[in-house]
Amino acid sequence: MKISENLIVIPARYKSSRLPKKILADIHGYPMIYWVAKRLEKANLTDFVVAADDDAVINVCKKFNIPVVMTNVNLRNGTERVYEVSGLFPEYSNFINVQGDEPLINIQVVIDIVRDSKKHAFNTAVSKIQIEAPNNSSEVKVALTRDNRIVYASRAEIPYFRSGLSHRFKIHGVYQYRRDILEQFIKAEIGPLEECENIEQLRCIEANIPIYGIVTQSSERSVDTLEDLEYMQNQSQALFYI
Repeated sequence: MKISENLIVIPARYKSSRLPKKILADIHGYPMIYWVAKRLEKANLTDFVVAADDDAVINVCKKFNIPVVMTNVNLRNGTERVYEVSGLFPEYSNFINVQGDEPLINIQVVIDIVRDSKKHAFNTAVSKIQIEAPNNSSEVKVALTRDNRIVYASRAEIPYFRSGLSHRFKIHGVYQYRRDILEQFIKAEIGPLEECENIEQLRCIEANIPIYGIVTQSSERSVDTLEDLEYMQNQSQALFYI
């Protein structure tokens, strides 16, 4: 059963700084954005739309009958893109951001975020990573309070464990925002932490906008590098169908 107050937005940046045009990279005969959209379509959780910034993405989405809208090419991040989309769809009160570079997104992660969308105005999916694993700078790690409020985010290894605990938490590319929180985010100034780390969640922390981690299952890696893309291309095609 669909939850009508929620709209899933899939930011699809064409000229990605780390891997340009990755959103349309071929994986088993289809562009990456196709696999993300079709997984959400088959899950049938709620309505969804791709937020594109280039005609190439628009054309591909139309070819595969994927809902799509054009957004400003100069937006800094996915949250700003979701905010622009929110102005086009006044009938929705909550917006779920699902990244367009996760063709094997774990649908349970999205379900958990949708289920908990009424608890807080701004949630993000987090899961455990073992501290023994080498640091992956593509993964954003977070420090949480006891009630799971995020107090810092970094691509570095945080927190630093001298002994005892055996895991850290990382953010997944799935976020939930209430409409008014999106407006607060856009109005907040970009601070030195966000500028330094290039992590948009730090704008909330610097502006004292509460953001909470919803602990959920892990998900496959996002496609941030050529190595990530080759990894996806080498996975069995059967894995991409749910």
